[in-house]
Amino acid sequence: MFVFLLNKLDIKNKNAFLFIPILGSLIYFLIQNIIFIKSGLLDPNFDVIFECYKFNLNYLPRVFLVLSLIYFVLLIALRPFRKLGLIFALFSILVSISLFALDFYITKIEPEKLLIRNITLTSDKITKSIKVVHFSDVQSAKIDDYEKRIFKTIQKIDADLILYTGDFLQLPKELNFKDQWEQMHRLFDSLNPRFGIYAVYGDTELALYSVPKDEILPIQILSSKADSFTFEGGNISIYGLSLYNSKNPLWAMRGIETWLKENDDSHFKILLGHSPDYALALKDSRIDLCLAGHTHGGQVRVPFIGPLTIDSQIPKKWSRGFHKIGIPYLNVSAGAGSNHYNGLPAMRFNCPTEITVINIVPQKD
Repeated sequence: MFVFLLNKLDIKNKNAFLFIPILGSLIYFLIQNIIFIKSGLLDPNFDVIFECYKFNLNYLPRVFLVLSLIYFVLLIALRPFRKLGLIFALFSILVSISLFALDFYITKIEPEKLLIRNITLTSDKITKSIKVVHFSDVQSAKIDDYEKRIFKTIQKIDADLILYTGDFLQLPKELNFKDQWEQMHRLFDSLNPRFGIYAVYGDTELALYSVPKDEILPIQILSSKADSFTFEGGNISIYGLSLYNSKNPLWAMRGIETWLKENDDSHFKILLGHSPDYALALKDSRIDLCLAGHTHGGQVRVPFIGPLTIDSQIPKKWSRGFHKIGIPYLNVSAGAGSNHYNGLPAMRFNCPTEITVINIVPQKD
């Protein structure tokens, strides 16, 4: 019937008619994504993010695949319009293949890329170097080969100190927390830094709060709490913020100021918080190194624009990497894992997973 109607049209109208399916699909694409943005895509609303993902990378490539088949049929049935039909058919199938390939890349390749980022920080508070591994947000939906690779990679680094800034697990309802936590705990237990493993709570595993502290060891959870150690190169003091305080700069400063008063200025001071929001209040604070996670670097970073959303109050340029923010330095991990909210697949684009190695070295005279 469609071919019969086309044959009734003149050449000019046939050409225009052939544009309608592709043009309609592109307009639908633009309108639907505007709706996603207005519905909270960038707030971020993770339910909307999931719907946006399914529309753009599951539904849309299938629409263009069907369009390509329609155009191939038309170019066979309408011989005078084979050239134009072929162009539209090839365009449609190219769009479809590109979207399927993008889906594969952002859900299968980049989320498991796992880069090691090296940083050197000089300090006049130490006389011997110390190697620190900072990682965050493994946020596993199920302990599998990738999670094991994260910890094997850290083992090879041979760190003196390991600092973890929260979000251990993000499990679907059908998986048992106790079983998955036991597996995660064994992975942490496989690490053996000489000065220990310190961590803070994240916001994806509330069940961890009920696990006795001695059953979490060798991980030492610092929640509004400090610890310190002395080594041959100096004194290190570490303070960990509670999850709530890491997201509330003014509240965070109450505990931070007490910690600073209780520690000598000669101590190298490291501050841990899951969310980096606390860093907004720290410009003049006598802290040497601040660490955070939570943002995942945005997970999707558009070239020349940056992350679309970071779920944080900090400037987007702080959402990943090492920055001087006044007196302190701040390192925000892009995360070793990805968000799995409500079954959301791991998704990353232009923002691979990472582990950060921070070499703190004596300042030369």
